[in-house]
Amino acid sequence: MKKTVLFLFLTFFCMTTFAQGHVVTGAVSSAEDGTPIPFASVVVKGTTIGTSTDFDGNYSLELGEEDIIVFSMVGFSTQEIVVGTQDVINVIMVTDNMGLDEVIVIGYGVQKKSSVTGSISSVKAEDIQKMPIQRAEQALQGQVSGVQVTSNSGQPGAGLSVNIRGIGTTGNSQPLYIIDGNPVGDISYLSSTDIGSMEVLKDASASAIYGARGANGVVIITTKQGTQGAAKLSYDGYYGIQNAWRQMDLLNAQDYAMIINESLLNAGKDNTSADWIQDSEIAGIGSGTDWQEEIFRKNAPIQSHTLSLNGGTEKILYSTALSYFSQDGIVSEDKSEYERINFRVKGDYTSYDKKLKVGTSMVYSHFTSQGVDPNSVYNSPLARAINIDPITTVKDADGEFSWPIRNMQEIVNPVAGMYYLNDEYKTDKIVGNLYAEYKVIDHVKVKTSLGIDYAYQWHDVYTPVYALSTITQNSTTKVSKTMNSWYSTNWETTINYNNTFGEHELDVIAGTTAMTSNYENLSGSGSELIIDGIDYAYIDNVGNIESKSAGGTYSSNSLLSLFGRANYSFKDRYMASVTVRRDGSSRFGPNDRYAVFPSVSTGWIASEEDFLKDNLGPVTFLKLRVSWGQNGNENIGNFRYLSSIANNHNYSFNAGTVVNGSSPSKIANPDLKWETSEQTDIGIDLRLGSNFYMNLDYYDKKTKDLLIDAPIPGYVGNSAPTVNGGTVQNKGFEALVGYNGNYNDFTYGATLNFSANKNEMTKINNDEGIIYGDVNVGPSGMKNLTIAKEGEPIGYFWGWETAGIYQNQAQISTDGSHQPNATPGDLIYVDQNKDGVMDDADRINLGDPHPDFTVGLNLNFSYKNFDLSMFWYGVVGNQIVDATRRYDLPNANYQTSILDRWTGEGSSNSTPKVSWSDSNNNNGNFSDYMVEDADYLRLKNLQIGYTLPKSVLDKLHIEKFRIYVSGDNLLTFTKYSGLEPEIGNSDNVFYTGIDQGIYPQARVYTIGANITF
Repeated sequence: MKKTVLFLFLTFFCMTTFAQGHVVTGAVSSAEDGTPIPFASVVVKGTTIGTSTDFDGNYSLELGEEDIIVFSMVGFSTQEIVVGTQDVINVIMVTDNMGLDEVIVIGYGVQKKSSVTGSISSVKAEDIQKMPIQRAEQALQGQVSGVQVTSNSGQPGAGLSVNIRGIGTTGNSQPLYIIDGNPVGDISYLSSTDIGSMEVLKDASASAIYGARGANGVVIITTKQGTQGAAKLSYDGYYGIQNAWRQMDLLNAQDYAMIINESLLNAGKDNTSADWIQDSEIAGIGSGTDWQEEIFRKNAPIQSHTLSLNGGTEKILYSTALSYFSQDGIVSEDKSEYERINFRVKGDYTSYDKKLKVGTSMVYSHFTSQGVDPNSVYNSPLARAINIDPITTVKDADGEFSWPIRNMQEIVNPVAGMYYLNDEYKTDKIVGNLYAEYKVIDHVKVKTSLGIDYAYQWHDVYTPVYALSTITQNSTTKVSKTMNSWYSTNWETTINYNNTFGEHELDVIAGTTAMTSNYENLSGSGSELIIDGIDYAYIDNVGNIESKSAGGTYSSNSLLSLFGRANYSFKDRYMASVTVRRDGSSRFGPNDRYAVFPSVSTGWIASEEDFLKDNLGPVTFLKLRVSWGQNGNENIGNFRYLSSIANNHNYSFNAGTVVNGSSPSKIANPDLKWETSEQTDIGIDLRLGSNFYMNLDYYDKKTKDLLIDAPIPGYVGNSAPTVNGGTVQNKGFEALVGYNGNYNDFTYGATLNFSANKNEMTKINNDEGIIYGDVNVGPSGMKNLTIAKEGEPIGYFWGWETAGIYQNQAQISTDGSHQPNATPGDLIYVDQNKDGVMDDADRINLGDPHPDFTVGLNLNFSYKNFDLSMFWYGVVGNQIVDATRRYDLPNANYQTSILDRWTGEGSSNSTPKVSWSDSNNNNGNFSDYMVEDADYLRLKNLQIGYTLPKSVLDKLHIEKFRIYVSGDNLLTFTKYSGLEPEIGNSDNVFYTGIDQGIYPQARVYTIGANITF
């Protein structure tokens, strides 16, 4: 903005000094809606003589007849007009869908899109508004090539997993988020209506300016800012309802009883067994209880409302907004919901001499969530609904919650489980930034900024007295409260030099960053309670002190950095960028605390070469890009390089006296150093004519010195040390293809994003060459479901391959020596090494939770005042482990596919027989029988809108009024039999793709409006 104001000042000065000829006046307006375009550039070609349009889009300029006027504005196609004898020249500017002149945000600055040498993708506010999204990260799904966004859970307020160009680490693989120049831990607090633009820095050269924190990519978010002109009040909002888009096909009561009794017979039991389901138990109950119908909610509401005020003058710009969002869950009424209130303010001031610029941005957010922790797996209501028997009723004859007909451990009545659930999070969060920028001399500016990220959270849990089964009971009321606080500050100072020397342009920036982060926790619990209804209680301080407990923790870490970057351009045709950053982190020991991360990138606009211009045919723009760089990762706990001391290690002396003691709990590693991501990128940006565009990228990213906990023998007696233990490689190809056109009043456009990635663990620094994911589900045969191994992708599914079903005893006697307990109807496991023993040596790669490629397709149409948009998203080549059924619980329910089981020779060669002892024999082992393809194609959003014509708006004194109806997740095509094919995990990559009853995404129908007064 500062450079733009300076440019306008200089051009006005030159115009008044040197211009001659006759005065030409006119107006500049938008072809899209006819509104005036203020501050458009009006310059005589080949000179610095010019002006800009005023608030109403008008201009006046003294010109000669031979002059050519260049009209330009960010976001619109540039136009050139010969003056001649014209006294009035009105210009209608068309939106520049190619975006070559668009200015995009890069690290610590902005740059014209055509001059960018790194791999950067952008999502604008108008794209985000087309989808009523609940979290800001959703705006990236299918919109940006190379970025995979998956849902951790469909529960309101649940997080999303965002991976840029594959999984590069076994630890935290989430990108760094920068909000208005301030790094933040997450963006769950941010309202999507506050976003002005999102830039994704994908390659190392683009993100290297953030060094230590850019290994997993960087997402820069700029909130909406004020514009010069009269104050404008806007409303954006919608209201909708949500439903479950599918339910699993589970056995009804009759079929369940048949299958359970058959499984008892196959295990050598008969109708005298205590687990046998007698006819009298199912008489008269029909199909039994449909537990999914009992817990899924019909028409759960969702709504969002935002009021914003924007405006400003030449000196002051301001933008403020107040927003409210709430979402009820589709599972269990009043026990699964999320509510958020946001207040945002942003302002900029420019001094009269245009040397000083100061500004601030701040977002305050208060949000509340209720529900089940998505990591609680089998204790979730969905997992219970899938596994509980359909014979049990919701309530018994006395109106009390029923128990399962047989003991099923923690699998209890899901309706009762939700009734007694009282678990609430309340969070207050403030993210703010204050900056000052001063022009020291011509071409040199100094900027300093201070950012804060503060969050305070209350977690309240109340547990009343209940009895849901013989083992799931609580005999004493309990309450606990946890208070968490996060506080970080980020102080940055930069000096920037920008100048043009003839056909040379140089932009240099250098700076320093000092960041500190603190976390504090305080918790207390007790069981002497004062009761206030079924869903609330608090501790009675005068009660029994022995029933109360308290605890707390504190941690802190810091980061100190120096960085510099030089961007050079010659003839706007040859471009180069060099970046160096040096980071020091308190999370590493003195031996390797600091690391240097360099990058270099080059670009060549070949279409500007004279020898190519006449030989490119329809190609109007062609740019080649090449980049290389390194980034770091420090996402581990604090003091991992030291040997920590643990308390509560009791020791009994000879006299029998027990004394509390302390001892080292972790092996030290003073040589622990940075995890480093090194990436090479080759890109092509192409434009054909004025309608077609394409961006292509190939990348090779290697993450070295992975930060992992090394496995050690148990006799060592300490926790494993954190070491640099491996290398991961991600290779991939990305493509963005777009087309925009129009025919009279009909306009249309399509954008296709395609991403392909191959992930491979190329090195693991231990004797086995394996990192175990430690994912255990149910019985002993369902242990270590995922691992990382040299030559394989991170977190692949590690189990036994099957080769059909044993049809008779003769088949077992012939080739079943490695399965001594097998009987006809059991799964055949492949003896991979032919040693006659079934063990871990026979386990292989059964599937990859990460897709081979993803596709996002956006279609846009408009006719006069009507508009239609459609967004499809597809995932191909990944698998899911269906761990929804508890194989360690013989009474657990089955999916209806079990009706195609083996019942005798030749009856089935894919689904084994049912047996009460499945959890103790071969059929309970983790195998490809439990792995399914997770490919899916989903209509993520369909929206139809209508904008009132200008003639009506003028009468109503309204600038814009658009109403729309929208649908999310309307169609999903998948072969996966579970509730949701999209399963991510932002906390642990080894749990990605493990379905233990995930809370599915909802199908949403909304009606909304966008109004500007």
